[in-house]
Amino acid sequence: MLADLVRSELDDVDLDAEEVRVVRQMKRMVGAPAYLGELKSRSSRRTVELPDIVADALRDHIATYPPAVVEIEDRTDPRNVVVRPARLLFVTGNGLPLHRSNWSTVWRSAVRRARLPQGFGLHGLRHYFATLLIHNGASVKTVQLALGHSSPMITLNTYAHEWPDALDRTRMLVDTALGAALR
Repeated sequence: MLADLVRSELDDVDLDAEEVRVVRQMKRMVGAPAYLGELKSRSSRRTVELPDIVADALRDHIATYPPAVVEIEDRTDPRNVVVRPARLLFVTGNGLPLHRSNWSTVWRSAVRRARLPQGFGLHGLRHYFATLLIHNGASVKTVQLALGHSSPMITLNTYAHEWPDALDRTRMLVDTALGAALR
């Protein structure tokens, strides 16, 4: 969710509905400026709900740091590449779009302060988000949609070990239903 927000434009966020539309991603090739590009897959295009705590933090961020207008190349339609103004929610102190190479120093410092393992990256937040959902009862389908996986199998192949109590829960459900009928 954080990575989706970092790459978002103001128009992608609906704070009243508390959601962000994931419709493009920030990309950068070594030695070239960042640009807006297509998502990895069609299922990556999605709407992600913002928990109240995230929506409130984003409101505060926008009030303190109004979105910067940045002229950026938009390659989301490869047949119609344009340079356009984008109101980015997060930029560097110099007003440049955030991407891995200009964010990594800040991120590493935050990881140290949070006492997370060295090398913990934004992708680690994605895994944390997934496991948080799973450990609090979210279904495979819910996690699939939240992460933008193209199929539930991708979600299961990645996170099946996070549902360790699924078999016990299945047994309990059957025992409860059938046990009650026998009593």
